[in-house]
Amino acid sequence: MILNMKINTEIEINSVKDLGKLKILVEVNNLGKPNFSELGRKLGIDRRTVKKYYEGNIQKERKQKKSKIDDYYDTIRSLLSAENKQIFYYKSHLYRYLVREHGLQCSRSNFNYFILKNNEFTEYFKSKSKKDAIKSETPFGKQAQFDWKEKLKFSFKDGSKMI
Repeated sequence: MILNMKINTEIEINSVKDLGKLKILVEVNNLGKPNFSELGRKLGIDRRTVKKYYEGNIQKERKQKKSKIDDYYDTIRSLLSAENKQIFYYKSHLYRYLVREHGLQCSRSNFNYFILKNNEFTEYFKSKSKKDAIKSETPFGKQAQFDWKEKLKFSFKDGSKMI
């Protein structure tokens, strides 16, 4: 017995999540494997990444572990607040203060990562853009600048001299 089936071979793939569905359709209908390079170009990712998602080798989301520095979150927030008199210009100064005064035990690189991960702390340490100096010009003859020298004679338009 021969069954005639109409199979729609036009499949729209908008993201890498659709590639798993594509594999099921290809296997069920005994179609050839898709062109991973073309799919990669259309999705804007590498062909090997397309193949990985097509085969279902997707990494599972990891559980967020609690950091040692998370216990100091409120302390850091209060130290960096506007109400605090002490100003920390650098992350290293804050790190050394927390180690010395509050007993923080972590590496400096982990501390920097923690600061970068929290947007409110990152904003505090971003370099403030320096305002440009405004140059003011006065008309010629209204202002003069010179280095004061000893034993220098000045003569003015009216003929008077200054020694």
